[in-house]
Amino acid sequence: MVRPKTPGELHSAFAMGARVIGGGAGIMSAAMPAEPPALGMDLGALGLHTVASDSGRVGALVRLAELQRTRLDGHNAVAAALAATATPAVRRVITVGGVLGARMHRSDLVPALAVHGARAHVVTAASPEPRWLPVLGLWDLTDAFAVLHVDLGAPGHSAFRRLAGHQTVAPALVTAAGLRRADGSLVVCLGAATPRPVLLDADQLPPAGFFLEDHRASAQYRREMAAVLVAELAEELSVVEAA
Repeated sequence: MVRPKTPGELHSAFAMGARVIGGGAGIMSAAMPAEPPALGMDLGALGLHTVASDSGRVGALVRLAELQRTRLDGHNAVAAALAATATPAVRRVITVGGVLGARMHRSDLVPALAVHGARAHVVTAASPEPRWLPVLGLWDLTDAFAVLHVDLGAPGHSAFRRLAGHQTVAPALVTAAGLRRADGSLVVCLGAATPRPVLLDADQLPPAGFFLEDHRASAQYRREMAAVLVAELAEELSVVEAA
């Protein structure tokens, strides 16, 4: 196990073949079979355990339960997505950086962050210099990476919806977060129903062929349910804006 103390040491650890396990808490669950690296990396010495509520910067090792207790004024979608994630016991274990590092398309938190323009502060195996990326940009990284911080993005009128079927704690079939822009338009991020979270205008829902299809739901069903969730978001956020 490697325990870097600086971003430079983190980059050097990548060169040694060490890797961070994004979503490492999932190792405890048979539902998330892990493929651990030969050499693991512990980010605990990098000082990533704090929330700076004045700047909206969150350390990667902040657990979801702790972020949930933070005042998230102007980030209602984020607060709702946190509350919808797994169970209280699991939220006391999993971290913000782990959720982003896992790049799971079913993540509740990622769409909520994306509509606020949230960014991730990362170090990659390709460069020792940390850089900021939009959270959805993590899906484009091809090199090994580690999330250091998350900037929650600008506050605004936002909301979150989730459809999971009969059991609310089951993996989501469709998630949707929305934010009403200053010009009145509605930006939406869909998750779970698509191969990766996708940011779009509310009136640009992609065709059924863009959606996932498996034993739980057809692509057409997921698209129809996404349309329902987007309509609910549009209605809720128009009321919030007028209040």
